Amino acid sequence: MILSFDNVSVKKYDTCIIKDISFTVNKGDYLNIIGPNGSGKTTLIKVMTGLTKPTEGIVRFGDYKLGYIPQHLHNSKFVPATVYEVLKLSNLNKVKDSEIDAYLELMNISELKYHKMNQLSGGESQRVFIVRALLSRPDVLILDEPTSALDPGFRDKFYNYIETLHNNGMTIVHVTHDLSDGLRRGSKIIQLDQTIRFNGSFEQFQNYHEQHHAEKDGEHYHV
Repeated sequence: MILSFDNVSVKKYDTCIIKDISFTVNKGDYLNIIGPNGSGKTTLIKVMTGLTKPTEGIVRFGDYKLGYIPQHLHNSKFVPATVYEVLKLSNLNKVKDSEIDAYLELMNISELKYHKMNQLSGGESQRVFIVRALLSRPDVLILDEPTSALDPGFRDKFYNYIETLHNNGMTIVHVTHDLSDGLRRGSKIIQLDQTIRFNGSFEQFQNYHEQHHAEKDGEHYHV
């Protein structure tokens, strides 16, 4: 068991952000958490990473090393260090420069190695933080809207690599509102809208979607 949620709720003032959430992430899972904007996905991830404490319910954590790529990376605009310096300083595993170079090449940003972070675009910064997360050699990789700032031409390559990591034993938790991003690779799907509306396999979700014609605020789920 990686982690489990037992009737978890998070409230902010009088507003319930997520309510009565129960599920388990097991070693080797590839879990897609889907739902429209405002459905509580990021709050759920913050509880999973320990950044937010539940108002109600219990979260049980297993023994694992976590890699987390957040959705918003605006702070990079205020980082005067170079890409290499950021990666080297956060490199707790003391990996060789050759491995850093290999990850930069994988993310198609080798030429940015000595550029300052505050000079990068949003997509370039996102790729740097993906490399930083991978350098920690995590057991579990949590991706919160990981391709939101990436160009469409790079997305397939990115998801192919994430699938390779999963096939090599890494547990993946992938959060998205765009079901064209990596969904078919997932071993499990949770559809969230404050509470869990669906929890099952991709094949089960297809049947569920066909039966219920899932639509929320004019936003369709295409699978």
